[in-house]
Amino acid sequence: MNRRNFVRLGALALSPILVKSLVDWSSTTAKQNTFDIEILSDAGVGHLLWQSQDYEQGTDLTTDYLIVGGGIAGLSAAYELRHQDFLLCELSETLGGSSASNNHKDQHFAQGAHYDLAYPKYYGKELLKTLFDLDIIDFDYASDMWQFVDKQFLIPHDKESRTYVQSTNNKRAEVLPNGDTKDKFEALLRPFVGKMPMPTNNIAPALHYLNELTFADYLQEHLPEDAAFLQAIDYAMLDDWGGTAQQVSALAGIHYYTCRPYFDKQPELFSPPEGNAYFAQKFISKVPQERLHTQHLVRQIEPLATGGFRVEVVQADTKKQLVIHTKNIIYAAHKHALKYIYPAAYPQFSGVQYAPWIAINIVLDSTTTAAVFWQNEYLAAEQNFMGFVDSASQFKTLSDTRRTLTAYYCLSPKDRNNLLEIDKNAPALVEQTIQYVEKVLGEPIRKSIEKVYVKVMGHAMPIPIPNYLLQDYNQDAMTSRIAYAGVDTGRLPLFFEAADSGLQAARLLLQESSTNTPEVG
Repeated sequence: MNRRNFVRLGALALSPILVKSLVDWSSTTAKQNTFDIEILSDAGVGHLLWQSQDYEQGTDLTTDYLIVGGGIAGLSAAYELRHQDFLLCELSETLGGSSASNNHKDQHFAQGAHYDLAYPKYYGKELLKTLFDLDIIDFDYASDMWQFVDKQFLIPHDKESRTYVQSTNNKRAEVLPNGDTKDKFEALLRPFVGKMPMPTNNIAPALHYLNELTFADYLQEHLPEDAAFLQAIDYAMLDDWGGTAQQVSALAGIHYYTCRPYFDKQPELFSPPEGNAYFAQKFISKVPQERLHTQHLVRQIEPLATGGFRVEVVQADTKKQLVIHTKNIIYAAHKHALKYIYPAAYPQFSGVQYAPWIAINIVLDSTTTAAVFWQNEYLAAEQNFMGFVDSASQFKTLSDTRRTLTAYYCLSPKDRNNLLEIDKNAPALVEQTIQYVEKVLGEPIRKSIEKVYVKVMGHAMPIPIPNYLLQDYNQDAMTSRIAYAGVDTGRLPLFFEAADSGLQAARLLLQESSTNTPEVG
């Protein structure tokens, strides 16, 4: 259940911020503003577990397949099971997970993952076919890649991005600085192009050794020392993987730069205003809507000696509790919750590390005259602030009269508990964000702000540390009647990986059911 809080930002003293490195106390001062801040977070949902003990008993349900989690992985599984008897339970008010979106009057904006890129033909054929069937992609023989059907959502190459460097107060075209180190870096990684597909479990065994060391160790072994270059690498790793080069594996780092032919081509960049919620809606539109249940908290999973599972569920909206009896489960929710929901299965996921994220949507009531770029990268010594996306560079209808700037913060896992203080810390965080954005745009935006939305994601993405990728959690599952999906199953935190995991989990259970079905006659 989303906890919605409204804060009016006035002339107040700044409360302690959730992460000290997010605010420069010597320069951040309170401002007199008139806009509202709306906070959306599932961080405080734990109280439901206690309150629900007194909830009225609802009607129990029975199904062949229960999907726990309504993010991309869960929705992909639902699509694969669309002709079967299934139910999907999602905690939040909306579906999409970390690919969620929101609306404000004529604005539709992302509050999580916000883009994808054209797919090479060496990517996984099963998901490529699914995306083709959903009319998302088609094969382009000129580029030799799978490209997107809805061309209006492509970002022009000359507007894709620019990087603001805080230390010099300058802007440059790319995150990586030009120079001898960059040339050597490209020469080092170029041989891996075409050998880093998605899903990552298709990577050849000969390259699996890259999963055993950090990206920083790999670069240190092959490149000269260059602090400025490594800072840019760290920014890129945080931006997509939630950790620095010292934290993520060399396999993850090399995959980032070589999973597509970036050195020789500019793959299509696809970013609808609602971000990756576009993909979620594609899946949702093809499945029976009555089987998708939001604000349903799965409280406990109990395997039965007779086969199947007894699942306790809390209906947050109606304040009822019910039991779902199911033959099979696809667990596509965050695996850290297994310690409470299905403790026996948690140990195999206990090593997964998650990066918390905060997305801040600043809705302006008018456009500004600043030069427009889609992704505005922000390179600084303290790299929690990752920059912002400008909706003025995205597809706009004739009725659009507003502009949304979507800023992102990537936090350290150790700072997760501080997110529970987001209610009192939001004004200071928003104030700081405004200052960062104004530095990049080079003009004030405060008087044009109509409203600000703060989306908190405590477990936004798994960090691909050494030995995390390439694991097959379903092979070691305690029972063949439960399959795990999501990017926290040894995969990179990307749309393609999430969707493929749901597809494969559903197919695994369908195959298991087919194998164990007795013959008639």
